[in-house]
Amino acid sequence: MTALNAAVFVLLLGAAVCLLPMRNAVHAGVGILSQLMAVALVWAAAIPILAGGAPVVGELAWAYPVGTLKVRLDALGAFFLVWSLPMTVLGGIYAVGYLRPYFKSTRHVGLHYALLNLTSLSFVLVYTADHALIFLLGWETAALAAWLLVIWDYTNQKVRFAGFNYLVSTHIGLIFLVAAFMILYTHSGSWDLGSFGQWLRNNAGAERNLVFLLLIASFGLKSAFFPFHSWLPRAHAAAPAHVSALMSGVIHKAGLYALVRFVFLIGKPDEWMGWFLIGFSALSALIGALYTVGQRDLKRLLGYSSTENVGIAGIGFGVGCLGLSWGNASLVAIGFAGGLLHVLNHAFFKCQLFYAAGAVYQATHTVDMEKLGGLSRLMPWTSLSFILGGVAIAAMPPLNGFTSEFVIYSGLFTSAPIGVWAKVAFCATGALLAFVGAVSALSITRAFGVVFLGTPRDRSVAPPAEVSRWMLAPMGVHGIGVVALGVIPVLGFKLVQGPASIALRTLPGPAGDVLQPIATTLTWIGMVSGGLVLLIEVLIWLRSRVGSPTASSHVTWGCGYGAPNSRMQYTGSSFSSDFSARFRGMMVMLRRQKVPTGYFPAESYLITDCVDAVERRLFSVIGHGDASASDLSKRLHEDDPRVAFAAALIGIVVIAGVLMLVSGPLQ
Repeated sequence: MTALNAAVFVLLLGAAVCLLPMRNAVHAGVGILSQLMAVALVWAAAIPILAGGAPVVGELAWAYPVGTLKVRLDALGAFFLVWSLPMTVLGGIYAVGYLRPYFKSTRHVGLHYALLNLTSLSFVLVYTADHALIFLLGWETAALAAWLLVIWDYTNQKVRFAGFNYLVSTHIGLIFLVAAFMILYTHSGSWDLGSFGQWLRNNAGAERNLVFLLLIASFGLKSAFFPFHSWLPRAHAAAPAHVSALMSGVIHKAGLYALVRFVFLIGKPDEWMGWFLIGFSALSALIGALYTVGQRDLKRLLGYSSTENVGIAGIGFGVGCLGLSWGNASLVAIGFAGGLLHVLNHAFFKCQLFYAAGAVYQATHTVDMEKLGGLSRLMPWTSLSFILGGVAIAAMPPLNGFTSEFVIYSGLFTSAPIGVWAKVAFCATGALLAFVGAVSALSITRAFGVVFLGTPRDRSVAPPAEVSRWMLAPMGVHGIGVVALGVIPVLGFKLVQGPASIALRTLPGPAGDVLQPIATTLTWIGMVSGGLVLLIEVLIWLRSRVGSPTASSHVTWGCGYGAPNSRMQYTGSSFSSDFSARFRGMMVMLRRQKVPTGYFPAESYLITDCVDAVERRLFSVIGHGDASASDLSKRLHEDDPRVAFAAALIGIVVIAGVLMLVSGPLQ
């Protein structure tokens, strides 16, 4: 526990020093150095636990009604901590290049690095909390720090609105979480998560079901499951690129951690909980993937893909939940190992993609795909980073996205003795997951082709140059992780073995060595992936050696037209127009145009964009509600005291009625 206490102290001290009046370069150095020290301390505590060591526990006596504050770092918390803090360090390094224009200005960059330190601190609190109040403190610290990081460019009205949207959404989730904790405290008489788990295991019924649904709503808002996702694309489009990367890849993984933690606390969930989790997650994966195809903003596209990928991880957790309900050890191991492995893999390739998108914005000052093109020649390293992350996010071998989804597929197409209808549902979910993968491949092909291939589409965009090494270095580290976890997937599996073992220990009987077959399968996948990488390298080498030196290049045949221009290329909208038309019931497309008129039209344009149906409907309801309330206020003459008296009396009667229904008539 000493190492974790020291990590907390170092992060707080680093944040405090970053607020002092110093040069911005010193602020950045202090922030990165303090985070590196915290990573070393956290690794010293977490790695032995992942290697099979005992959990680390600590207590601090406190007055009533808080009671004894408890912290406990087990294999599940250690798994999330061991990569969350290093990725935050990489985000801080990337920020040195991304925020370079502010370093010589009067803007206080130290505040930004102090917030990154607080973000790392929130991970330590949430992933080690064994007391509800510590968990809530870490939860709220992460939310407020992320909000302040999102609104870095606060002078922009769109950025302020996106930050407000995120702040409201995350606090609605907090209300659900507090409500669930209050119910658990009422019945258990304690704020300890262990006491919560004891009550949840021994009291199946309506109240446990209510707590489960409240927790799902809270964690769904945190991790941006559909339909709680509407804050996500706005926040990602508004935030600096490294903040978007950390939010998607790291910060909001806390919601998935909490989901798995409380499933473990329940012990043996009801069967409907597993099916609900699979259906809820499958819908998120489907809608998130569909929305990526219609976006013209590169960062919004990546934001929707986060909803897709948390849904994929959730499907794995749902399979594991059903395994706990049925007492099937193999499904428990495959489901939770596959889901957690996908959480890790998503963190690697999603951060890499956001860093590449940030490099595009830094170089061109836009992420509107319809204005970009031909960047691969001018930004080769950024282009390579994006295509690596794109292949991984589309779950194609030999990169890491394929390995985790393969494990989830193996759980869905299980040979375990389960019911016929359960197998049918699993197969249908597997088919939907395959469709989601195909849509993801379409989306990333569209994004890479439009942004990095072809020629520039808008002359107002300045010709870009490759970004600084401060930004390329984190992309390179994530790229190495994407390849390593794909070619040697056992590395990732070693990290998830401990958390999967926690789930297996909740089963009533001996589970046996059900994790070994998964490790063997991943070893074979790694060998095949490694062979594929080697084959690609050999082919590239042979092409460079054998290729004809006299080969000449020329423009593409233009059907006899002698003056081709950039407008003759596919745009992002035209690339996906046929697909979008087939799913127009789910994808709301807005069309703005000015039709050319006359023989010599001065100006014309056509702009299409896919808008969020949930957000659009939500704002419509709020607008109608505001108008209805205003109209009702005018009709009731709200300045009349008799109206206020009548409203108060009705409220008292309603409250009394509710109390009588809950606890019976007054004695």
